[in-house]
Amino acid sequence: MAKYIWYSGATDITGKALEEALGLTGTKTRPRNLSAGDITLSWGAKTNEDVNLAGTVLNHPNKIRGNRDKLKSLSTMKSSRDLAGNVATFCASNGVVRELDAGNMSLPLVARTKFHQGGKGFWLCLTRQHVDKAISDGANYFQTYIDIQNEYRLHVAFGTIIYAVKKIENPTEAGWIAQRKEKVLDYAIKNGVNLTSDTIDYVLSILVKEAALPDRIVRSNKRGWKFSSVRINSLPAPLKNAAIKSVEVSGLDFGAVDCAMSADNLPFIIEINSGPGLQGTALQKYIEAFTAKIAELERPARANPVRRAAAAVGVAARRAVGADNVAQAADLENDAMGMARIMQNVRTDAEAQAVIAALMADRR
Repeated sequence: MAKYIWYSGATDITGKALEEALGLTGTKTRPRNLSAGDITLSWGAKTNEDVNLAGTVLNHPNKIRGNRDKLKSLSTMKSSRDLAGNVATFCASNGVVRELDAGNMSLPLVARTKFHQGGKGFWLCLTRQHVDKAISDGANYFQTYIDIQNEYRLHVAFGTIIYAVKKIENPTEAGWIAQRKEKVLDYAIKNGVNLTSDTIDYVLSILVKEAALPDRIVRSNKRGWKFSSVRINSLPAPLKNAAIKSVEVSGLDFGAVDCAMSADNLPFIIEINSGPGLQGTALQKYIEAFTAKIAELERPARANPVRRAAAAVGVAARRAVGADNVAQAADLENDAMGMARIMQNVRTDAEAQAVIAALMADRR
C-alpha cells in the first residue's frame, strides 16, 4: 500500500510537515501508478481539470478545485437546506445592480474575486459608485456585509471539529512586523533572493507606520488580528453544526472553516480552507486525525457487526425456536431486525434461555 500527500506551492510548508510526521511520500504533482489499495491525502492540491485517482483519496482534488472557486463554493453551500441560512446573501457581479434595484440586496456589500486568499481581492462597498468601481477593478461577486461579533476558524476532520481558534485583536507593531517578516523571508528563499534580517526589519518598521491596526473590516493576521485557541465545547452549537455541514456538502473530508457569529447571534460560514497553514497544536491535531484515519483504512475489512449479529440470531432461531423453512431462516440471517423478530416469537423463559445459549455457543 503506497501512501501519498499531494500539496501545492502555496501549501507545501505545512504539506511537507505532514509528509514527515505521517511518513508519506510528498509530491506537488499528481501521484502516478496508483492502485486500489493506495491512499492519497490532498493538502490544497491544485488542478485545472478533473482527475481520476485510484485508491482512497482524502479531500479529492476535484472537490478542492470546486472549493477554491469561492463563488461556486458559496452556491454549493447555499443550495443545502441545512446551510442556506448560514450563508450571507450573494450574487455574481453581473447581477448585483439588478439585485440592488429589486431590493433583494442592500448596501453595504463586500465584493470579492472568485479566487482569493487572506484579505486579498476585497472591496467594501458603501455606495453604488463603490459597487461600480469594484466591478471595474475585477470583483467577481458581491455578498451582504456581515456585522461580525466574533470570528472563528474551526478545523473539521472526518465529521468532527478537532481544533478551534478565535480571531482576537493583535494591534502591536511587533506582531505586524513579525508576521510579514516570515512571509517575506519565505518568498525570498523560494525565489533565491538574498535578504538580510536587518534589511527586512528596517523596511517593515517604516511600513508599519502607515498601517491602521487592527483593521475592523478585514480581520486577517496581516491586519492586526491573530488566532487564539478556544475550547470546542464553549462554541455555540449552531456554529459548530454549520461548520461540520459546510465541509460535508462541499464534498471534502477535512478543512479549516472560517466562520462567524453575527451581532444578532446568527452563525455564518465565510469560506473553507483545504490546505491551511498549520503549526503547534493545530498541526498536531491534524497529525492525530490523519494517523487514526490511515490506520482505519489499513485495517483489514471486517464484516458488518449488525449483519453478524443478525446471522447469529438466525442460527440461534433454527436451533432453539425453529424456523418453518430454510428460506425463512435465511431471511432472518440477512435481516438486521432478526433479533427483534425472534425475541417477539419467544414464548417461554426456557425458549429465551435456549436462544441466548445458542448465540453464546456461536461466539465460541
